[in-house]
Amino acid sequence: MPRRTKEQIELDNKEKEVKKAKTTKSTTKKTTAKKTTTKKAVATTKKKEPVKKETAKKTSSTTKKATKTTAKKTSVAKKTTTRKKSVKKQEKVVPVEYYDLPYRYNQTVVKVLAQTPSTLFIYWDISDEDRKNYEKHYGEDFFNNTKPVLIVYNDTLGYSFEVEINDFANSWYLHVADSKCDYRIELGRRPIVKTEKIQDDYIYVTTSNEMQAPNNKILFNKEQKMVYFKNVKTGNITEKPINTLSFITNMGKIYDIYDLYKEIYQDENVEGIYDLKNPSSHPSS
Repeated sequence: MPRRTKEQIELDNKEKEVKKAKTTKSTTKKTTAKKTTTKKAVATTKKKEPVKKETAKKTSSTTKKATKTTAKKTSVAKKTTTRKKSVKKQEKVVPVEYYDLPYRYNQTVVKVLAQTPSTLFIYWDISDEDRKNYEKHYGEDFFNNTKPVLIVYNDTLGYSFEVEINDFANSWYLHVADSKCDYRIELGRRPIVKTEKIQDDYIYVTTSNEMQAPNNKILFNKEQKMVYFKNVKTGNITEKPINTLSFITNMGKIYDIYDLYKEIYQDENVEGIYDLKNPSSHPSS
């Protein structure tokens, strides 16, 4: 081997030192990188811990909300079940029966009732069987060729009058002039056009009951000082002095029923027409 000079040896040594320096630098870099990665890992682990706490809090809140919603649902379900039960209980109640009065009873009848002392209520009907009999006897056009009428009899005063009605009605309200009288009604028909079979001026159908219209005057006695009240349920009768009643004292100087009557009926000559000992002594009663 040829001998190396001093310059070559120095160059080799320098190259070796440079290589060592490079290797040390690379090792230091690797160690520092490892340290930084470890630090980052530690930091990430430290950061992850509170995240776990937050997730735990969130999960606890969500569980609480879920329990609340389930409780609400259960309460709503209980309410709905109670409502359903109440509805079922209401369904078990027996409904009230409702009936409509029939338009007609298919009977030949006329009746009279008193609505007020001066108003009578009258209703009537002709049965289908009687209608066929009238058509057989007077012809098929009997009800077209005749019209219905009501004849009102006042048996108390001995007079009567006629009221025209029509076949589209089966009841009538009738105003009368006299109260406290006995009335009866007769149902008949009068011909519109006379035919070979219909020659009579009046054809009788039926008669009503006899009914007494109530009095439209106060029944009083001049010597009467008391007012009597009857309990409909028990039948007990109580009496009170007439001058103690508040509505009478408020009307003015009224001391008995006679003064009250004169106050109400100021236009009537009470003393000239009435016998005070006989309250029903009015000419129309």
